[in-house]
Amino acid sequence: MSFPVIGVIAPELAISQLIEPATRLGVEIKGSSKSMNADELKEFAKNCTLICIEPELISIGAIKVAEQTGVQIYPSSKLLSAISTIELHKPSSEQLAITAARSAHAQSAIWPIALVNKELVISPAPGMGEEQAITIAVSALNLLNELGVTGGIELIVDAENYQNLIGINWLQPISAFVAEINSTTNYFEQYLRAVLDLPMGETNTNQKSAVTGRLKTDPTSDDYRPYLHLMARNPRLKFDQRMKLVGVAGENLEELLTEIIHAQQYYSGEIDS
Repeated sequence: MSFPVIGVIAPELAISQLIEPATRLGVEIKGSSKSMNADELKEFAKNCTLICIEPELISIGAIKVAEQTGVQIYPSSKLLSAISTIELHKPSSEQLAITAARSAHAQSAIWPIALVNKELVISPAPGMGEEQAITIAVSALNLLNELGVTGGIELIVDAENYQNLIGINWLQPISAFVAEINSTTNYFEQYLRAVLDLPMGETNTNQKSAVTGRLKTDPTSDDYRPYLHLMARNPRLKFDQRMKLVGVAGENLEELLTEIIHAQQYYSGEIDS
């Protein structure tokens, strides 16, 4: 049996994030960032085992037409049609990111629920008790089973009322970098495992907590110079310039927050030491 070829229609960043775990799994990625109609989608799907899409680039109608010719697409038109009936709520100041994956044989995996605001992602969400976390996780996994999700998904919900859905992310999850730096299996590898119906990887965390933050470039400097100070100050910091993020994992949440906020302030030029 030859290794699969997965077609990915998504922004370039999402494609690049899938390529690394795909390479480790021996899977080939055929990528495109172009919006496609039904005929273009069918042509792109030739020689692909299956197709993964960012729904904003392909209409449900085009997906349906391609599916009728036997093309396997995730998320499917049926799933996207079902999700389109779910009421979305306006975002509050803080949200929860519930990130999970489910295979075609209904094996599921979920990461610790993260707290999200405009500047930071904190995982697990501080102040959330174990009972509440389990209740939210079970509710999310039940929803995935009810909808028949195959692949990865990030549900963004209101931090004060997790039943209020704010948005859904597929190949551009807000909290993916947290899993990248602090989980046994990151989001994009898990996404591939799910659509290929491979056994799910563990989502255990390596450290008690992880914090990631968005970076803003100092207008008087560049994106490279701040590395010297920040990496010397804390060699455990992780960076992803593709998304302009910094992150760190550890046991003391207060210390992690101090490090990330300092990194953000230094990187932007707000402080100089």
